[in-house]
Amino acid sequence: MGQVINIRASAKINIGLTVHHLRADGFHEIESVMQQVSLADTLVFEKWPVRGRLLRCNIPGLISGDNLVCKAADILEREAGLKLPGVKISLYKNIPEAAGLAGGSSDAASALRGLNKLWKLQFDDQILLRLGAELGSDVPFCLTGGTALARGRGERLEVLPRLPFFWVVLALPSGVKVATADAYRLFNRDLLGKPSLDNLIAAVKSSSAEGVESWMACDFVNTLETAVLPGTDAIVKMKKHLKSYGFKPALSGSGPALFMLIDNYRDACLAARLVDAGGGRGYLCWTESQDREW
Repeated sequence: MGQVINIRASAKINIGLTVHHLRADGFHEIESVMQQVSLADTLVFEKWPVRGRLLRCNIPGLISGDNLVCKAADILEREAGLKLPGVKISLYKNIPEAAGLAGGSSDAASALRGLNKLWKLQFDDQILLRLGAELGSDVPFCLTGGTALARGRGERLEVLPRLPFFWVVLALPSGVKVATADAYRLFNRDLLGKPSLDNLIAAVKSSSAEGVESWMACDFVNTLETAVLPGTDAIVKMKKHLKSYGFKPALSGSGPALFMLIDNYRDACLAARLVDAGGGRGYLCWTESQDREW
């Protein structure tokens, strides 16, 4: 039996996200504190006797050569400069799509790591990070994991101290998906450069759970929350529903997923039930430290 490699592809949340000016390359300059959470997809890599890629997925609509997993394989082959052996990739999705949780980016990062190992390419961290940045702005963070401050278009990372442990409840309004490009196109330009992340960064660097909770109580922690998009009403309704019970939900990335950081299991379970009762889908998970194996 040939070698089989299993890798988790963890979701991320943006505890804070500030959008700055539009760059010459068409991307916006950003600043964001990103955090790995326990919700994850699973990828399985196996050698395949026929050259090329065989992708299987529990969501049939994601089986395509345009999937970032396949693009990761292509970019590794390009970097290697030779024809690489066939591979069968099985992708088991748990992270909801187009939700602001970097599911596709995390799958791409795991494909880079898994195939680098399966094909014995021995590309180091810096090469994989460079290739990841070509695949997407969130891929470098997904390769690094843990807690990090992302700048540039997301590819310039400063590893931060481990975040104090929080339960994380994700709230996904039913039937709503958001294209990242639309969120960046339609947010309120009067709020460029806001909010300032200084207090959040200081709280994380000092390992202050109280400081992080104080940040979440600010309500406005993500510039993209001002974007007016299809489904916005459902997001606003879900946020108001959760706030009425004393929780502090915020948008992750371009959304539509909201997240809450909660310090005890009982309240986290209550929040997840409230999401379901409000017509959305709740996910109960937790913050994770860096667990990447290169």
